[in-house]
Parts: sequence; C-alpha cells; structure tokens
Amino acid sequence: MQKNRNLFRIISLLLASATPIVATNASESLGYRESSLSAGQVAAGILPAIDLRLPLNPMLVKPEERIGRYGGTWRMAMVKVENNLFQRVIGYEGLVRWDKAWTKVIPNVAQSFTISPDSKTFTFQLRRGMKWSDGYPFTADDVVFWYEAMYRNEELQSLLETRFKFGKDKLVVKKTDDYSVIFQFAEPQGLFLQNLASVKGAFATNCPRHYLAKFHRDYNPDIDRLIAQEGVKNWVELFKKKSWRTVDVMPFSMVPEFPTLFAWVLEPGSFDTDGNPAPIVKAVRNPYYWKIDTEYNQLPYIDRLEFRVVEKAADVLPLVLAGEIDMQDRNVPAEAASSDNQMKGGYGLYTLVSAFSNYMAVSFNQTHRDPVKREVFRNRDFRIGLSCAINRPAIIKAAKLDVQPVQVAPLPGTPFYNERLATQYLGYDVDAANRYLDRAGYGQRDAEGFRMGPDGKRLRFTMLNPTPVPGGDFSVHLPMIQADWRAVGIDMAIETVHRTEADKRWTANDFDVTAFTGAGGFDSILSPRHYVPSETFWSQQGVRWAYWAVDADDPRAEEPPARVKESIALYRQALQAADPDRQTELMRRIMDIAAEEFQVIGIHSIPMGYGVVRRYFRNVPPLMFSAAFYPNPAPTNPCQYFIDRP
Repeated sequence: MQKNRNLFRIISLLLASATPIVATNASESLGYRESSLSAGQVAAGILPAIDLRLPLNPMLVKPEERIGRYGGTWRMAMVKVENNLFQRVIGYEGLVRWDKAWTKVIPNVAQSFTISPDSKTFTFQLRRGMKWSDGYPFTADDVVFWYEAMYRNEELQSLLETRFKFGKDKLVVKKTDDYSVIFQFAEPQGLFLQNLASVKGAFATNCPRHYLAKFHRDYNPDIDRLIAQEGVKNWVELFKKKSWRTVDVMPFSMVPEFPTLFAWVLEPGSFDTDGNPAPIVKAVRNPYYWKIDTEYNQLPYIDRLEFRVVEKAADVLPLVLAGEIDMQDRNVPAEAASSDNQMKGGYGLYTLVSAFSNYMAVSFNQTHRDPVKREVFRNRDFRIGLSCAINRPAIIKAAKLDVQPVQVAPLPGTPFYNERLATQYLGYDVDAANRYLDRAGYGQRDAEGFRMGPDGKRLRFTMLNPTPVPGGDFSVHLPMIQADWRAVGIDMAIETVHRTEADKRWTANDFDVTAFTGAGGFDSILSPRHYVPSETFWSQQGVRWAYWAVDADDPRAEEPPARVKESIALYRQALQAADPDRQTELMRRIMDIAAEEFQVIGIHSIPMGYGVVRRYFRNVPPLMFSAAFYPNPAPTNPCQYFIDRP
C-alpha cells in the first residue's frame, strides 16, 4: 500500500515539475505571431488581423519542451466513430480544466473563478474579446443560453449530462455583465468545480447562441420552415440534428458548421448528415483559437488532424508499424511497446499511469427486465461463487501481463482504499465456488451438469462484450472465464459488439451481464459507478437504480433496495459537502457498504500502459495519467504539440 501511495505522489510531482502548463494571461498584444496558413488568409482578406482574433487576455501555455514549429498533419486512427477520442484530442475546452499533474482545477475558457465559502455560488470571469471559430464573439450570453434554452427546457433534457442535472429550481445561471457569469445553487455543490473540469463539463462553453437559437422554437418564430426544409418531425429533432444528436456526443459536434472554441475544427465532408464518418475524418486549425505560447505565438502549432477510420481495434497496430500514426494511445495494443516493433515503426513511447480500478469489471444486471435473471443476479452468494470460480493467475499468465489479482476498488494509497473490498473472494477455489452456488439455491443440475434456475430451467445468460475498451481487450479473458464458470455448472455465452452498440444496450437496460474497464480507482469520488449506482448506464450493476438516483420520477427508474438507497443518500451528501474531510468520511462509508454488498466482480489490476509517438512529434510529456476524468491527452494541451521535421 505504501508503494502505491508513493507512486501516485511521485507521478504527480513529475508531471507538475516538468515544464508545467500554466494558466496565466497575456495582458496586452505584444506582437503576436501566427501560422503561415492563417497569415495567408489574412493577406487574402479572408481573416482579420491576429490582434483582432485573439482575446485581450489570451491564455498563456508553457510548452512541454520548447517553442514549437508551425505546420504539419497529426495522423491518428479511430475505430468506426469514437466520440471519446474526439473529446480527448479536440473537445476539452470548458470554463475550467485539470492541470497536467491532476492536482487542481485551473482556469481555461474562464480567465478566473471564485467560489463562495458554502459552495453554493460559483462566479466565472470570461476572456474579453474571445471568439467562436466563425469569428462571432463568445460572451456570457452563450453560457446563459445553455441554461435558459436547454437546462430549463423539458424537451431537451436528453441532451443534459446526468451529473449536471440539479433540478429546475435548484440552479440559476445569470450574467452580471457580458463577461461575468454566476452559477447559483440552492444547495452546496462541493464537487461542482471538479465535475466541471471533466470532458462533459464543457457544456457551458459549447452552446453558441448565435448558431443554435435559429434551431430552437423559443428563439425562432420561423422554425416551421426550417423543420420542413430539413425533413425532420419537430424542432427538437432539428435542434439535435444541428448540434449533438445525443448527450454521449457532447461536447464534440459532428456538424462541420457548428462553431466551437476548440483548437481544430472539422472540415466539410468529415461526416454525412446521418453522422457517418468519411474514410478519413479531417480537422483544420481554428484561426480564432485563444491560447498562445510563451513567445506569443498563437496556438495550435499543428495545422491539421486526420483520423483514419478502421473497422476494429486490431487494425490500429498495422498502421502504427507502418509509420502512419504520429501520436496516439487509444486502441494501441501492448505489442506496440516491444523494442522490435518500436524499431520497425520508427516510434518511441510515452507512459500511461492508469487511474482505473480494474482491467475488467464484470457487472450483473440486477435491474434486468426478466424477473428470473433479476432474482439470480441479485443473489450475493451467486456473485461470490462466480468470483471464486475464476482462475485469475491462469488468465494473467495467458494474457502475459505483469499484474496482480484484485477486485474493483479504489487504488491503494488513495483516500478511499478499502482492503476488504479490494481483496475478498479473489482466490481460485472451485470447492468454495460450488458451495456458494449451492447455498444460493442453485444446487440442482440438468443432465449436462448445468445448474437450474429458480424457474426450473437451465441457468443461462449472455456476456455483452464491448469493443474497443480503454487499456486493452478481453479476447483472452472472457473465453477462460466462460470455461471456469462452465466447470461449476454455469452456462454463459459471449456476445461481442462495437462500443457504440454496447452504449445503446446499456442505456436501454438490454443486457444480462457485461464487462468493461473498471472505473473509480484514483478518482472514485468523481466516478463511483461501481460502488454506488449514480452514473446511469455506466452503473451496469443496476442501470434502473442509477436512473432513480438521478431522478426518481424518470419512467426508466426503479427504487433500489434499502442498502443501495443508503449508498445513494451518502453520495448525495458527499456531492454537496463543502468540507473535504466530510467528503472522505462519507465515501469511506460507501466503500464499506460496497464491500458488504459485493456488487461487481474484478479480475486483476491494470498494467502500465503506453502510447506511441513518432520521433519527430514533440512536446508530448513522457508520462501522463490515463483516466475517464483526466481525459488524456487533453490536460497536457495538445495545442502545444508540434511536428519537427524538414
């Protein structure tokens, strides 16, 4: 435990000390410089001069190694459509952001912020003169538009991220002038700023009023003409079509004409009107981007981004080895780290320290629509028995990983580590597995040796296996788990689907059991999905319980059992607590309950991960976190990466 605690301290110190990105401001124009691409557009009369495009106080970014060079194309790959990749590379520009070392929240789009002592009032000062990618001013009116046009509109609730639904009467957003905006809560919100620093927290800076208002019924009296013109049923469909379609896409819009504050903007033709990608999705520098380096060069350095679309995660490695990926860690397999492959592909590595809790979290759907499966999956002895039946050492050996067996739990060395939760029911013990399964009431077997369920039929279910998943894949793990469970009389099938399809199935509560990378290791207070059902479809042990936790009146919601309700109540208190010590006390109580309930099965720890980076691709930190709430590589400011070759 001491080793892990020191590891995270050392990592944060290294990240903080290695030429940190700072959130200082340039108070006035001191001879800004720009790329030749932008300069050419200025000369041609397409763009205004750079002093007119930057805010009065652009954000100053200190490069990782040195001042970069303009130009070039950053090449990446994505499996079909990966919204998460876009969000992590391009779409992380909220009012605030995490610093590179993941130690504090710093200003971003907002030049500064203040928080009242009771954590009810959050005031943000915006950057005067800042502009959207189409040159239109970004002001407090855009933030207030999100509140008035979306947050308070019943028909657009599906576009609101769960963790930012506070209730109509519990939040007021107002401006005091064109560059000052206040979030006023009825109750304390002790974690609001940390959640605002996540990718999904960029909602407030991704609602260009001048663009979106014409697709909103309350702002456009001629809305019926646009509805007919676009061939949609109503104004809500029109609004979604012209913005994000679903909450999962936000804050990154696939509509090329959608104005943004991002460093790069989509080129026309990257996506069709149905959201399907071109073979190569392209983005080009935003000439109105509002960050500069320490020598007053406008960022980004790199002119263009290209995302090559592939069918499956296995298609990424050949591109890496062929030298067609410049810098990427998403969907890059462990084989890429071998010295032979590095030599062959002409690339190096950067290290990823995972903040996830487990390589593979197995969740049984305890709010299943089938009452028989629901009864089985809610049986704690059933879950314990299956955990004991898994031969984790054999899986680790077959997968050739340097890891240790562990359950889904906060990481050692973090404030909420719970030894019982992390270590119980890990041993491979077939006798114990059979005893627990018998005690669960499923001792009777059919002619083939499979256990019978409470309805007198074979106990059979399907594992939903999404691909790709962060940090690896389950191609070795799942067949071995399937064989282990078969050995104790459990009949499990495996259904492999693309991640986007899995998202739909989870949301619809249409699955038996599923596996995904375990969250809540380093950031368990922000992502407690496995310990308390609070993150809708991400809390796959009880999706309908999670809907209830967010909104008890949601038609998809189901009231949870008493012990689960207790955890939800404790987490609500933690969200509102302004005192960190009180937050810690409440989270530790949640972990005690999680250990007693044993809702989710873990397999083993996460191995050290790596990203690939070409020798000429510069300003990439040698080490960064890999996490959901630290959306790597975004906190390292990809706008300061550059390509250094003739």
